[in-house]
Amino acid sequence: MVKKILFSILFLSMSFSTVWGQVNPNEEHWREPFDIYVGPKVGVTYSNFTRLENDPMIWPMIGGFVEVFFTDRFGMNVEMNFTHNGAKNVYHPNAQEVAKRPDVSTGPYEYRLDYINTEYKLKYYFTKPLCAFAGFHFGTLINAKSEVDGQSTNIRKQLHRQASVLMGASYETDKFVVEGLYCFPMRRLASKNTTADELFLNTKQNIFMLTFGYKIAIF
Repeated sequence: MVKKILFSILFLSMSFSTVWGQVNPNEEHWREPFDIYVGPKVGVTYSNFTRLENDPMIWPMIGGFVEVFFTDRFGMNVEMNFTHNGAKNVYHPNAQEVAKRPDVSTGPYEYRLDYINTEYKLKYYFTKPLCAFAGFHFGTLINAKSEVDGQSTNIRKQLHRQASVLMGASYETDKFVVEGLYCFPMRRLASKNTTADELFLNTKQNIFMLTFGYKIAIF
């Protein structure tokens, strides 16, 4: 299904670009098909949880990308990055009910979640510097800690991998790229039949990213 969607977007975008070029034969072509760029990225992530009282967590991110063009306006970006997500001052209203023990705290909890992420973006340049994109974000959880009342617990095996639909825009100045995106979560945070599942219920994780990249032409 995902392959069909990506192929459909690719076909429609290339068709639109071809028609646009025929309508505007004197238009400047900014890039050539199969131009390839690579580069590093740094930035910040903003994350919080849905359905719970909590405060967002803001942390730096680091990564790299490869971008290939299919036409002068349309291309695809593949990226890998490391992010530290989570939330703080989280309150689980049903914590005592779940645990059935009076000594279990309802909060505030702090959740620190480390991910290695891969992102796939289909990009369209409306002008030479301005681009809009959409795609998919997948995160492999490599570390997950829950802390409350000074005690830390490893909960990595109780949480799902990230799977999100992403949308955003970028602006290029010479070789520098400023990009902002939001990840729409497709799955809930906690795995079923775990303590985290009972505490989080249908909670999901919102993620915003603001990044700065440097593009290096390869071909």
